Amino acid sequence: MVLRTVAGVRTGEDTEDLRAFLMKLDGAPPVHETVVLGCGNHGDERPTWTYVEADAHAGVARRRCLQCAQSTPVLDSDQRWTHPPMWSCGSCGQSIAEVAAGLSVPDGDHVAWLVLGARCVECGRIDGLTDLVLDGPALGEVVAGL
Repeated sequence: MVLRTVAGVRTGEDTEDLRAFLMKLDGAPPVHETVVLGCGNHGDERPTWTYVEADAHAGVARRRCLQCAQSTPVLDSDQRWTHPPMWSCGSCGQSIAEVAAGLSVPDGDHVAWLVLGARCVECGRIDGLTDLVLDGPALGEVVAGL
């Protein structure tokens, strides 16, 4: 694990660094669980490289699998879609990322807050994408909606 911050830019080498970033967000609710998002169309393979669109103000996001091009909204994002631009790395301009969700589960069963982060597959830059305050859906329900 090589999570670093240089000149205010966070970088990491792999999805474990992205997960560590989500677990240590300053001023945010505690993150108890992290989930690396992968496409479910590929059996046990679950590729994680994706394009992602996110609107931090509206709390919406969707990702598109690089391998099969299936788009998957995060939770109910498709019902509140704002047509945000595709994410691209602020360091190298790459649009392909690995995406993970951090979940605040204060009682161990119900999610109160969700945050999404992305790691550029080219240079490793890690960015926050969006977050959502949730009304306590079950952890399994939220994970299934990612």
